[in-house]
Amino acid sequence: MSHKKKFPPPPSVCPGFIYTVREGDTLFFIARRFNVSLDQLIAANPQIKNPDLIFPGQQICVPAEVPVIECCMLLFRTENVPVLPDAEAGGVARVFQSSEGGNVLVAAIGLPSPDTFDAEIYVAWVRRPPLPPIPIQMLQTGPVVTEPGVWVGAFVIGPGEEIAPFQDIVVTAEDEFPVTEPDLERIVLIGLFEQCRPR
Repeated sequence: MSHKKKFPPPPSVCPGFIYTVREGDTLFFIARRFNVSLDQLIAANPQIKNPDLIFPGQQICVPAEVPVIECCMLLFRTENVPVLPDAEAGGVARVFQSSEGGNVLVAAIGLPSPDTFDAEIYVAWVRRPPLPPIPIQMLQTGPVVTEPGVWVGAFVIGPGEEIAPFQDIVVTAEDEFPVTEPDLERIVLIGLFEQCRPR
C-alpha cells in the first residue's frame, strides 16, 4: 500500500505563480531559473521550514514581476527576398506575456519557396541578447489564393518565464529544424520589438 507524501500547501496568496517541484530541483536552482533571489523565494514560502529540503511534487510560490505585454508587430521583407510581381512578402507577430504564461505567434505571406535560398524551411527567431535566441519552426499552410501560401509558427511561454521585451523577431531560411542559431545571411523578414504596438 503506497502513501502519498503530504506537503504543506503553498501560500493562499502568491505574488507570482505556483510551481510544482521536479526531481533534482533545489530552491537555489528554482530561484535562478525564474530570475528571483533565493531570499525572495524563501520569503514567499513560509510553509517551507527547511529551505534545504524540498520534494518532487511539492507546490511552492515563485514570486514574479513578469511584465504583462500584449502587442503586435510588423515583419518587413529584407533585400534577400526578391520582389514578386503579384505578392509583397511580409508578416506579423503577436506577443502575449504574463506571469501565468503566454505565447508568440508569427505569420508570413508572400515568401518564395525556401529552396530559393538553398534551404528547406523557414524559422522565426526571437532574438534577445545576451540570451540565446528562441527558434520557432514555421509550417506552410495551403495557398490562400495562389502560391505561395502562408507560413505560421508559435511558441508557448511557460508560467513565470519572461521573453519580452526582446531585441527583434527575424525569419530565416534554414536547412533543418531544430537549429540553435539563425543563419544571418538568409534573413527574409525582420521586425523590431520597439515597434510592437499594444492591441
